[in-house]
Amino acid sequence: MLSRSPLAAAIRALRAELSGGPPADLGRDVRELEELLAERERRRFSALRVPAEQELLAALPDAAALISRDGWVRASNAAFDTLAASGRAAGLTPLEITRSAELSEAVKRALEGTARRLELPIQRRTYLAALSPLLRGEVLVLLRDVTDARRAEATRRDFVANASHELRTPIAAIRAAAETLLSGAVEDPAAGRAFVEIVARHAERLSRLTQDLLDLSRIESRQWTFELAPVGVGALARQVLELFASAARAKGLALRAEVPAGAVVRADGRALEQVLVNLVDNAVKYTAAGSVTVSAARDGDAWVVSVADTGPGIERHHLPRLFERFYRVDSGRSRDQGGTGLGLAIVKHLVQGMGGEVGVESGAGGTRLWARLPAA
Repeated sequence: MLSRSPLAAAIRALRAELSGGPPADLGRDVRELEELLAERERRRFSALRVPAEQELLAALPDAAALISRDGWVRASNAAFDTLAASGRAAGLTPLEITRSAELSEAVKRALEGTARRLELPIQRRTYLAALSPLLRGEVLVLLRDVTDARRAEATRRDFVANASHELRTPIAAIRAAAETLLSGAVEDPAAGRAFVEIVARHAERLSRLTQDLLDLSRIESRQWTFELAPVGVGALARQVLELFASAARAKGLALRAEVPAGAVVRADGRALEQVLVNLVDNAVKYTAAGSVTVSAARDGDAWVVSVADTGPGIERHHLPRLFERFYRVDSGRSRDQGGTGLGLAIVKHLVQGMGGEVGVESGAGGTRLWARLPAA
């Protein structure tokens, strides 16, 4: 420790210098103290700098890393570390971590001072990469996972395109019939009636399509409130089959309900009714002869409610996509039957909203669509 006299002398000399006197001679001991204090501050700053960087990177919602001048990761957050096979990105190059030559090239350009922003695939996901050169020659890399967002955008585009296509046909038919009527066909009772029937038929199709679109939108946006309670499957099945008795009789189809008396599920009665209506409606439309049967079977802590027909069956390659919006096994035949292509999509969303699952089995002997719902 310095004695009090050299320190006091140094203080007096500094005061004299600051008051306009000659330069102060602080002495060897005081100069050494000055150097030691400066070194202590440098070490303290160096020790605090890395944790501060880590704290900033950890606060970012995206995968983030600092790339050194030599091209390897100097610091990274947990999201970026998950991209590395070892679970730790530090000390590796972006190419070693992501196997993306495009990202590696972008890092090189950024190290040369050129900021980059690009979208690229990494490990079967899609990322929006932003690379920003820093003042000390390093590069900040941010990777935002936009896989789900891009998938949602594609789904929306497909939905708009499909909806537009479905709306175009009935609108064109109504317009053509109306123009024909206005051009003089209205004066001919027989011809006029035929064109009015065309308008009525396609207006009904538009109405069904609009209602299905609204129902699907309400379900997907969670505006459809599910009120779950015990629902007896047998009574509901008989009510639904009664709705299609006339259509089935006209085609010579037998409608059957084979539901045990104790089949009670925990469901929304209104939603389950719509599920059965959509499934029975499809079965009656596409079955030329034979029968349509609604049944239920216990499966552990659930009931499997099925609608089976004796129709021509569905080819195996169609089955995985059967519950997609606007997907049709036979587009022309489905439209002729008045289908909107949304019925099974609505069924899937309703059943999932009630905590269940749907499925389909089909072969040469017919098709069976089922919904598995919790037992009450």
